[in-house]
Amino acid sequence: MWPFGKKIPVEKPGTKTVTTVICIPGKWAAWKDFILTLVEATGGDFMVAGNIVVHAKKQRHYAIEFCERDERLQDSFRVAGSVTPVSGSFLSEIGNHQQVIYISGKTGNLRETENIALAAAAVLKAGGLGIKIETTGKAFEQGQWFDLLEDFHEANLYKMFVLDSIVTEDGAVYSCGMHNLGLRDTIVSGEEVEQAINIIRTFGYYQIVDKPAIMNNQTFQAAINSQVYRITDEPNQPNKGHGLFENPYGMWRLTKE
Repeated sequence: MWPFGKKIPVEKPGTKTVTTVICIPGKWAAWKDFILTLVEATGGDFMVAGNIVVHAKKQRHYAIEFCERDERLQDSFRVAGSVTPVSGSFLSEIGNHQQVIYISGKTGNLRETENIALAAAAVLKAGGLGIKIETTGKAFEQGQWFDLLEDFHEANLYKMFVLDSIVTEDGAVYSCGMHNLGLRDTIVSGEEVEQAINIIRTFGYYQIVDKPAIMNNQTFQAAINSQVYRITDEPNQPNKGHGLFENPYGMWRLTKE
């Protein structure tokens, strides 16, 4: 059942943009091998021109960086894949990678986030082993990413680009990654961790599916007769000052009434 509360009008798309960054390790022998494989694997839909990967049909382009092996990558995928979750055999593959590709591009709305997700899938088809969203801190095996795109709904972008189980030292729980979608993150205090995660997740899906124009001091309920939460602006984001994780759109705080 979708959440509901006060009926409010649909907001107009925002004008801000963010840069989403995606890490994709692989076993390419050289840059030129990746370029040729990308064209072959995608039937020419994607190609590389200089330091740009281009999707001609959608007229989208993304910066691409080809880097040497990174010894830290297996550990970072282990941490980022703890909630997805990823398997031990997958982490072994990451440990044996030879090269790393980073793709980045402007997002900040649902359409552009879907487009960069498709670009990341193209790199996987061309030999990528898995995906780590650098602007969220969440990792996926190749098959997990393909499954989320195969039967695609906008709500899948939440699963792909948002982490909603981060706990602060004082016990608050918050999300990270909604800025990839052009939306505010959420923080909850005074709840058990699982309950806090559930309300953050429900509130996140609500924003993506219903696209409400949320305003400061409104209320929110996940279902009839469920707990009512007051929505207020949170000026002190836990990720404030962090270039990859800070949300330029802001953060909502949900407080029990």
